[in-house]
Amino acid sequence: MKRAEIEQNKIKLDEILKEENANIRLEKLVALAKEVGASVTRIDKVLIQKDIMGYQKYGEENRISESEIVHNIQFALQTETMIDMSKTAAKNFWIALVSVIIALLAMVAAWGAVLVNFVGCSE
Repeated sequence: MKRAEIEQNKIKLDEILKEENANIRLEKLVALAKEVGASVTRIDKVLIQKDIMGYQKYGEENRISESEIVHNIQFALQTETMIDMSKTAAKNFWIALVSVIIALLAMVAAWGAVLVNFVGCSE
């Protein structure tokens, strides 16, 4: 994702959270979560049945709250931001490396000028 897409998704999230109707808000959050690659499921182990002998039967249930979906969306957007920043840093590394090489060459040229001036003055 590019920075513009990340910012648009943050704005979408803010607009969705302003929605008054909880059902519409949840539907929009699930759609946004799928769009950004965030999880919308959390499987919990829940007690289904307990018999007289004390045996317990468990099942799985998808119990995810709205706040967890929002957290997952924010975490996915944060991850995308970090990936984009890493790409930018990788590009800037090469620019900095070229700048360092130019600075080193300028330093060598300056010392060369100093040495030539020093040798020329001593004669």
